[in-house]
Amino acid sequence: MLSGRVFTAPGTQLAGVNFSQIQKQIIMKASLFKIFVCFFFCSPLWLTAQTTGDWQGLSENGEPVNLKEIVYKDKSCFRLDGKNEAVALHKEGKYRNFRIDLDMAGSVMSGVGFHVKNEQNYQFIYFRPGYGNTHEAIQYVPVYNGGLSWVLYHHPDYEAKTNISQLTWFHVAIEVRQKKMKVFVNHKTEPEMSISLIDTDVAEGGILLRSMFGESYFSDVRISELPQPMTDWEISEQLPRDVSYDYSHIKKIKSWRKINMETDEMVNLKRYFEFPNGTVFARRNLNSSEDKSQILYFDFTGKLKIVLNGKEVFNYAKYKLDRLNPYGNGIIVDLKKGDNELLFIIEGDAFFFGKGFYSMGRFQHQNWGFTALLEKKIR
Repeated sequence: MLSGRVFTAPGTQLAGVNFSQIQKQIIMKASLFKIFVCFFFCSPLWLTAQTTGDWQGLSENGEPVNLKEIVYKDKSCFRLDGKNEAVALHKEGKYRNFRIDLDMAGSVMSGVGFHVKNEQNYQFIYFRPGYGNTHEAIQYVPVYNGGLSWVLYHHPDYEAKTNISQLTWFHVAIEVRQKKMKVFVNHKTEPEMSISLIDTDVAEGGILLRSMFGESYFSDVRISELPQPMTDWEISEQLPRDVSYDYSHIKKIKSWRKINMETDEMVNLKRYFEFPNGTVFARRNLNSSEDKSQILYFDFTGKLKIVLNGKEVFNYAKYKLDRLNPYGNGIIVDLKKGDNELLFIIEGDAFFFGKGFYSMGRFQHQNWGFTALLEKKIR
């Protein structure tokens, strides 16, 4: 059963299930609506930050300077020479989870700083076009008190190879989620670099662009804030999985346990039960400043019911083992002003194998968990 306004991300689809003929027709008709909603709602909400008015220039001495828009190799852009114009600080926004897309052309070192506390403290990913096709082409370092510690953070963990050339345009996309960063070059679907960030004392902050030891050009800068994974939940004790649960069963739960693994955007329920073979209720509060609609993105293994304020809004059983995608599914949820109770009732993949997957002398779940993100606004 599907209820509420449901859509799936482009490239995904709901696994097969035994619908009645009428239900099949409804789902087929709804699919076009889902695709339309996805392209409308799931596309990034870009904040264009290309004009020089969006940035505060700083010289190598930290003095404010005015940036000028120019044209370089047929692209409108601005130039940092690494000396008189060394840094461009974005004037708006603090970002924790985000995606930034931009085009660069540089001579020596061209980079993007994020989680910026100030011009001396930030996370930094930069490119050495002169070392294209070597493992020194991309480098990540945390900048503490102005120190660019490339000797401490290096290959194979913090440097990566990519095909770039000096003073030639290339495209960069950087995605940061929690403590993880992925770097994509020239629109590749697989990241050139995928790492865990080193801890700093700033979990969110501004954006800066920087050039060192020579000129760099920056164009078509776009920033998109990404929803933060919801990792803080209360979970019930493990319940027998051969029961069809609904909201009324919440009264029979004997105890709740708080969980919050911030370093893992997947809520992996196998972590909390020595013999994972049942059903669990997971709940959390959503506080809203007003009545409004938001997008709840999620994915899951096995069977999932989603209940909002006592009302079922999603119910589906996956008859296929798919790799989870944080944006694999989405529903539009109507929040009321004040506190809202979000409840997931979830069973793992044991039913897919009949009694469960036989592992080391017992039948159990192999995959049991979910991911959930709440978009701040409907776009």
